[in-house]
Formats: sequence, structure tokens, C-alpha cells
Amino acid sequence: MLDHVIARDAAGSRCDDELPDRATLAELMAAAPELRAELRERARASGLLMCWVALLVVPAWAVIDRLVLPAQAGSSLAVRLLCDIPIALATLLLWRTRLGRERPEWLTCLVFVVVQGQVAWMVTRAEGTPYYLQGCTLAVYASGCVLVARPRWTAALVAFSWLALAVGLLTAAEPMPLSDLVPTVVFLATASLIATVAHVRRDALHRRELLTRIRLEREQERTRTLLSRLEKLSQEDTLTGLANRRRWDAELGGACAEARARGASVGLVLLDVDHFKAVNDRHGHAGGDEALRRIARLLKARVQDGDLVARLGGDELAVLMPRADLSRAVELAESLRTGVLELEPPGFASGELTVSLGVCVASGERAYPLELVSCADAQLYRAKITRNSVGAPATPTPAR
Repeated sequence: MLDHVIARDAAGSRCDDELPDRATLAELMAAAPELRAELRERARASGLLMCWVALLVVPAWAVIDRLVLPAQAGSSLAVRLLCDIPIALATLLLWRTRLGRERPEWLTCLVFVVVQGQVAWMVTRAEGTPYYLQGCTLAVYASGCVLVARPRWTAALVAFSWLALAVGLLTAAEPMPLSDLVPTVVFLATASLIATVAHVRRDALHRRELLTRIRLEREQERTRTLLSRLEKLSQEDTLTGLANRRRWDAELGGACAEARARGASVGLVLLDVDHFKAVNDRHGHAGGDEALRRIARLLKARVQDGDLVARLGGDELAVLMPRADLSRAVELAESLRTGVLELEPPGFASGELTVSLGVCVASGERAYPLELVSCADAQLYRAKITRNSVGAPATPTPAR
């Protein structure tokens, strides 16, 4: 789904400067839950920062009250301390609860509303209005420039700020002097415009950043998948799905090195399809390929975890058995021989498909790839004398 949304958005964009619309972004976020969680955490972090600031600054503003309006300092301090109660509660919820993790913007805006409400109350009743104008705009600027949320939250705060100012003016005991009202309106209007525009622009840039990040992450994921697929193809035989010669050589060298280092054993079983040219002549190359695929499936089903089955070329298959002794290797080879004898690919007669196998096991300092392969190859040559046989050191090769 995410790839489809990204591709559609990319096809609809004419240049890199175009921003994804909100519907596209919503689809992207729905398809990327980890990004939604990250955005909520960023919103929570920004909200906590501003809540702590408000929790400290609101009562600290009482110093200005004492200097500007000493007669009202007591009542002003009471109002500010009263406002600190919901601010402290919202901060606690934001910090410690699930609500704070899932809805951080709600709690942050609640704090802003409390701050703006008490500032509007002070502005409409204080004689030293210019000293309070800055406080009237701080929450609006904080929402527009710091809060990680959609612009609608700043717009809502702006609307509430004007409403609070209007209510304060209407409920004030005396009308606000025009000399104080004009700068108050200008300050708040300027802050409202700047904060709203800033938040809209931040949100637009944020959407672009998110889309770019998602595209990059998906491209990295596709690249990793492609590299993994290429790595698999470079080590896999396309006909049988077994390991190819390249992987076989690497695994054989590693298994022999481990056997020498630990004094352990390593077993090898080589397998050839008997009269494979005749099989191809009778059943065609498609029939021969199907026979190889069925033998490959049998080998993969019979080996143990940790063993490696590979196609070395043509009709020659092999099994690498780290830490296997001779008895287990011979037992596996005999199981494979009888298992192949029971296979009946389409068009084949019962018992028509047979294999010859050569077994060899080396231990400790004798475990070298070339010597191990030569030994198994010699045993395979013994088995091919009579066909449908297993050749192994000190093991008779009866005719079957």
C-alpha cells in the first residue's frame, strides 16, 4: 500500500518543490505506524517543553505585577497560582499518562488556553498595559513556532486569544483606554499573523520532509531486498534451487577449515544420475530437467539441518555433511539411492531412474577440500561400475 501511495504521489508531482497534499500524507502515515508514533513523541516533547516553561513563567510574572501594579499584586498572584493548577495537571498528564502519549497536542493547547485566558484578564484590567502585551503574544508565538502539531491548533489558539480579549474587554469594570487598546490589538494581530503563517509553513516543510524520508526508507528497503535476491541468485542453481558451484566451493572450504581447527570430521556424498544422456534421449531435456528437480527435492528432504546440497554441474549433485562420521554419510547415501529408485517422474517407468553415489569422510588435519573431493570421486567411480550403487571406503560395492 505504501509503495502504491508513494508512486502515485511521485507521478502527480511536477517538481521537487511541490508538497504532498494532506490526503496523501494521511495515507502515508496510515501505512507507516512507526512514523505516527515518532510524530506523537515529537509533539509530546515539544508540548512538555512549553508546559514546563509555562509552569515556571506564569507565577514568575508576578514580579512584574509587583513592580507595575503593586496595589493589585496580591490578587494577580492569586490568579496566576490558580492558573498554575490546570497547567501542572496538564503537564503531569502529558508526562506520565497514556493520554499524554496519544493526544499531546490537546493537553498542550489546554495550557496555552489557560495562559491566554489569564493574560487577557490582566491586559484588560491593568493600567500598565504595555508591560503585559508581550505576555499576550508569547503563547501564540510558541504554538506557531515550536509546537509539533497541525496548524489548526495555532488557528484555534489565535481564535481563543481574540475571544478571551473580547470577553475581558466586555467584563472589565472600566473601558480600556484607546491608547492601550490600539497597541494591544496591533500586537495580538501581528502575533496571530506571524504565528499562523509560520505554523503553516513549518507544516508544509514537515510534510515534504516526511514524504522524502518515507521515499528514502522504502527505496533502501527495495535496495536491500534486491541485493538479497541477487546474493541468493548468485549462490543458487536456477533449475533445482540447490546451492550452485560457487557457494559449494566456499562452504566446502569453510567446513574443512573448521574440521582441521577443531579436530572434527566432515563428510561428502557425490551423486550422479545413471545413464543421464540416455534419459535425455528418451524423455527430452524437459524430462531430464524434471528428473533432476525431483532428485533435488528428495535430497533436501533427506539431509539434516546444517548439511548443504548443491548441484555441481550437469547431473552431478553433492551433499556436504559437517561433523558427520562415515556411518551417517553411508546411511544417507543409501537412503538417497533407494529414494531415487522409488521416484517416477511423468513418463518414466518404475525403477528407470537410478543414481550412483560416492562417499568419503575426512577428519582433522586430513580434511582438505581437494583430497576430500578426490576421495569421494574415486568412490563414485567405483559405484558407477555397476550403477545404482553406493561406493565408500572399506565398503563393498554390490550390484543392484
